[in-house]
Amino acid sequence: MVQLRNDEAFEATLAELEADPPKALGVWLAPDPAEPLHVQNDPRLGSIAAIGIASAGQSAVTPATPATIAALHGALSRLPQTYVVFHGAQDALLRLAAAFGSPAAARVARFGCTQTAAQLLAEGTRRGRNLPTLTECTEKLLETSWQAPDRLTTDVIPATAGAAEALLPLMQAITPLLRKRELTRVFALECDVLPSVIAMERAGIAVDAAAFERIAAQWHTERRETDVPERIARLDKLISTYAYWGQEHVRGGRIRCRLHPLATDSGRFSCTDPNLQQVPSNHTAPGLRACFRPDPSKTLIVADYAQIELRVAAHLAHCDALRQVFHEGRDPHRATAATITGRPEDTITDHERKLAKAVNFGFLFGMGASRFRSYAADGYGVDLTDREAADARTAFMRTFPGIARWHKQVGGLSRKSGPVTVRTALGRRKRFAAGKVSFNSALNIPVQGTAAEGFKRAMIELQPALESLGGRGVMVVHDEYIAEVPTQVAEQARATVEAVMTSAMASIVTSVPIAVEAEVRETWG
Repeated sequence: MVQLRNDEAFEATLAELEADPPKALGVWLAPDPAEPLHVQNDPRLGSIAAIGIASAGQSAVTPATPATIAALHGALSRLPQTYVVFHGAQDALLRLAAAFGSPAAARVARFGCTQTAAQLLAEGTRRGRNLPTLTECTEKLLETSWQAPDRLTTDVIPATAGAAEALLPLMQAITPLLRKRELTRVFALECDVLPSVIAMERAGIAVDAAAFERIAAQWHTERRETDVPERIARLDKLISTYAYWGQEHVRGGRIRCRLHPLATDSGRFSCTDPNLQQVPSNHTAPGLRACFRPDPSKTLIVADYAQIELRVAAHLAHCDALRQVFHEGRDPHRATAATITGRPEDTITDHERKLAKAVNFGFLFGMGASRFRSYAADGYGVDLTDREAADARTAFMRTFPGIARWHKQVGGLSRKSGPVTVRTALGRRKRFAAGKVSFNSALNIPVQGTAAEGFKRAMIELQPALESLGGRGVMVVHDEYIAEVPTQVAEQARATVEAVMTSAMASIVTSVPIAVEAEVRETWG
């Protein structure tokens, strides 16, 4: 590893790489250990202290400066045939974009992430955002131990050099494991979606901070005046969670969060700093979502998949009855209600449909009758006796016998003597230890995970489609996609979002029609 002590030497090294592009290149961007830990760990805020690059033919390390950061940013976009390897690609590309001032990630044509690969190989045994570190991966796969720089020293050059040189051997060790466990397709998806994720993190969503503050002030006023225990509890939660977002998180009229594509076993996104996925509905916090609105001369497109979990379940469970409902354009909730009541679907009342909706979503993932009573009451305002709940479950299974058969198959997994693994359509794996199979999770994860895979494929395709219209994606909330587009192309953008989301999901969930509901809105609420 050559240590380059001035900007010109590093730029010359990059020029040599561009003149004779390597097949693969490891890139490590070292955070500044002198910064507070919370700053180091947030790529939106932390500085890059040093840059390390390594290929089969040469390697170099240099202190990070505006010139070297800009040079690396440009060089990565001009190496279309080189496979660039990161550990923590999302943070690295976001850190590089933030340092360079780019609105999105560096344009890297081909890249992979050893951290992403290691997380997929862990098969759901790691919890939350505790992703595999480079030290863990080198110890396990290379029988060496990369050590991060001591926080008491500012010399990050040796550790940066070691990290960069470890990346290509690490990817070479990981790739056969991905192939063996049939994880290559989902690995490619998780890498391909990162530029779209980073663009969203950089864009953020516009918010009327003054309106936000007025709503928060109303909460405080009501909290002082009310003596209703249930309302006090609700207000305390709203105030402690959301009241200070306007002061703490709005910058330049926008809120920017962190999106985590690998933090859940299913592959669904989680969100932090702040958690925009948990902004309460208008029923819980009137007017709050309406504070999220587009910039002047822009509008929002809010799109969501219709009944996607039922559609995915029909596909994975090979449930002909449920597939037929969707192919015929019928309502699955009315179909269940018809079984419960013994009447034709076209005579079902709104109340009966509401009960059937609770039945379909409650029993789909293995909820028991007693738990279903609370679920129906809390989520749908439907009160049932134990007998009525049990009868509703029987009606659901009778309406969709393929789902009943699927439940029986998954239930049999708990009787296996060794570890049990369930998979999504693209091969994401969730492993349960012997004797520790969760029936509900074994049903839920393949369905939600397959839906997440179709959603991520849609995100990948939507980024260039929206950019061509002058728009951009600004937020994802589970199966909901929010874009900000110029007002004059709003209807064209709406149609584009709807078409892309439909085709992307249909490329994975092939046995049922996919439906997307996309609207042009002036606010999120």
